[in-house]
Amino acid sequence: MKIDLGYIGAMVARNDARMPSIHEIKNPLAGKQVEVIRNGEAYKITLSDEIKQVQGLMSMTVEEFFSKDINVQNADPTDIFSYRPQDQWLVFSQYLHESKYFDSLSDGELKKVESILQHITDGMDSLAKYAGINLFGIKKQQLNSYEAHLELASSTAALQHFSDTFLSGDVKTGFDQLIQDYVRHNTKKVMDYQSVEEIFYAARAKINPLNVPLTYQQARHLSMTNKLGKTIYTHEEIESVIKNYQEMFKEIKNEDDLSSVLLKAKEQLLEFVTKGISPKDADYQLAKNFVTQRSNDTFKRIENYWHMLLQEK
Repeated sequence: MKIDLGYIGAMVARNDARMPSIHEIKNPLAGKQVEVIRNGEAYKITLSDEIKQVQGLMSMTVEEFFSKDINVQNADPTDIFSYRPQDQWLVFSQYLHESKYFDSLSDGELKKVESILQHITDGMDSLAKYAGINLFGIKKQQLNSYEAHLELASSTAALQHFSDTFLSGDVKTGFDQLIQDYVRHNTKKVMDYQSVEEIFYAARAKINPLNVPLTYQQARHLSMTNKLGKTIYTHEEIESVIKNYQEMFKEIKNEDDLSSVLLKAKEQLLEFVTKGISPKDADYQLAKNFVTQRSNDTFKRIENYWHMLLQEK
């Protein structure tokens, strides 16, 4: 599959197909004579459709517009998702569109499928290196690294669940291959990823404390975040926790499974993030509360798109 920079969604493509070409659109006044006054003299002129056609030819195409996107200009030809790092759902949608999967769906059904794909990839889309063109993104707050690990596992399992539930035959085979490409693309991003906040805490933890008066709450927060900032996670540990999450999300078959898996995932996440703080440490519970609060939006987003998936079964 080759990326189509002019493709911005199946619903848009369907609507475009319903509209006639710019050269087929005739000005309703074409061929009619009108009388105009110029320099005090009356003239009769015949209107044509030429102006409309010229205006159409002068317009920048969608493909030309996206070709100027910084992400496209820095894309890796061997990584199809690098062309759409902020809208990875479009890669899956383009594949389904070209595979004719959408042809049998109504407009409403098509919109639901694209919405599901948009929400599934939204978390990972927020990790794009460059702030290029973004068609959908609703994720506003930057993910922390531990949220990115969780999102990669959950979104991968959700895409696979979509494939297993709605696709079959060659279409499913191709979609499953795209999922593997998605995993490779995003795994590279999460392995050494840190949020701005995490980078700040890690840097501050290396600095000798300044002799500045702090309130009790400020001192506790400083102590706790310094301990989180000093915690190092190896690639092996990151790969392991992502794999653990993946195994959990694979178990989801219904709403009850979802609730259970999310609880287990929260426990796993807290255990992973606070590995550098002893449960006997006075800052341990504070750290757990801090991480819980920081990851709350991510768990809500994950729960939301799994709900969307399970409701469509």
